[in-house]
Amino acid sequence: MEIKEKIQELEKQIEELKNQSQKEEMEQWFKSLLNGLEIEIRADRPNSVYYKKNGKVFFELYQGFSELYQRSENMFYCDYNLVWSVFNNKYNLNYDETQAFAKSMVEQHLKLEAVTPIFSLILQR
Repeated sequence: MEIKEKIQELEKQIEELKNQSQKEEMEQWFKSLLNGLEIEIRADRPNSVYYKKNGKVFFELYQGFSELYQRSENMFYCDYNLVWSVFNNKYNLNYDETQAFAKSMVEQHLKLEAVTPIFSLILQR
């Protein structure tokens, strides 16, 4: 193997390590959000489950029928300022990457299957 090929292989390994380290950091950050969350269910919004901490709504799980799409939905809303924007700004993830990562975290740590994470600028308080 030539030196140039060895350098390229090492650079590839370094990049993979950076990506793994970032993924672990993002997961730790997400798990820290989950610590201490309280669940709230309201009579006026029976299709929603709110995940709150310190009086702030971080997530909303909405399960119901969408008139717009004419189908049942399981939407997992993430507060834009408290959650979603961190993935965009701190970790430089685009929308699809953020959605995929949030979906994997919700499935793994909240045991919620078949949900679609999206951001919300204003969650019901």
